[in-house]
Amino acid sequence: MFKTTSIVLLLSALVLGCTSSEKLLQKGQYERAIDRSIKKLIKNPGNEGEFYVLSEAYSKANSFDMDRITFLEKEDIKENFLDIFTLYQRLDTRQDKIKTLPSSLMNEFEIIDYDDELIASKEQAAEVSYQRGLEYLKIGDRESARQAFFEFEQVLSIYSEYKDTQIKIEEALTLGINQVLFVIENNSETILPKRFDEELKKIGLADLNGRWIQYSVYEDEEVNYDYFIVLDIRDISVSPERIDRETYKESAEIQDGTKYVFDERGNVKKDSLGNDIREPNIVTVTAEISKARQWKEAFVGGSMDYIDLRTDQLVKTEDISVSALFEHFSASFSGDERALSNDSKELIEDEIVVFPSSEIMFIDSATLLKEQAKEIMYRNRGLLSSTES
Repeated sequence: MFKTTSIVLLLSALVLGCTSSEKLLQKGQYERAIDRSIKKLIKNPGNEGEFYVLSEAYSKANSFDMDRITFLEKEDIKENFLDIFTLYQRLDTRQDKIKTLPSSLMNEFEIIDYDDELIASKEQAAEVSYQRGLEYLKIGDRESARQAFFEFEQVLSIYSEYKDTQIKIEEALTLGINQVLFVIENNSETILPKRFDEELKKIGLADLNGRWIQYSVYEDEEVNYDYFIVLDIRDISVSPERIDRETYKESAEIQDGTKYVFDERGNVKKDSLGNDIREPNIVTVTAEISKARQWKEAFVGGSMDYIDLRTDQLVKTEDISVSALFEHFSASFSGDERALSNDSKELIEDEIVVFPSSEIMFIDSATLLKEQAKEIMYRNRGLLSSTES
């Protein structure tokens, strides 16, 4: 039963494989039928069934494209040249596939020179997109500038160099982009060191830039900004310098030399050679550890405010806050050093250190604030790409 079923499945797979090109032809999927038939004919040029499928699919696909070209030309609309050029490209590409067949099969097809039609439609298609781009640029708004950019891109996809398209595409980019300035405002009652602001401005926003959005940290008076992202600092504090102490004990059983082994009569035991028998002398040792934890904390809090300068409206705000913590552990001990655990030994190697200044704590908090601010901007970058005000 298993063997019979396997044979049936194998035959079914072979039948499906042989008829797959024909089924694609029947479904009107001519390009896929052509690709599949050519692949099989290259391996087996004598496959008459595949040659029939290829001939039918190729003829029908070409016929549909030529009929469409004839219709578009009769409409006599200049915008149609983009479609006409695309159709001639498709005809030429399809014919190139036929040229991959063995000569005996390729000679069965009529090879047509489409160069004149391609050149004519290519020039006209490029000019259509170029003129569209100019018209969009004349409108002058941001959305139109972006449409102009895509039209000029279409031109460059046809010709790598065409008139002043490269200059126009840069103009469209400039008009279509949203300019965003990152602004830092200290609205707390604390005067921050200059280095705090300098550290925040090292935020590095270049990786957030996109085609239609440009972030800046330093203001350029020649740029008309569309958005401000304001880091509004309202709450700043530094805790007092604190040292918390903790005392604990540790003990360990260790070997302290050796001792004689006595029998029940109180005599030293002997081994077979008459030597005195000794054993490890295990004793318990203790130590008292005084552990010190030094700590100091700086807190900076506020909000990230998104302001649309075109409408002078606050479009979004998010809370932001960070804490920079200085923490150092050290210890001293009394008693037997051999009782100390490895962790305690590491602590004892460190001594109490000088606390960092408040300025250093602020700089540390600026580093953390910079990272969190960038995360917020990354999450909201889509908010600033719109052309709507």
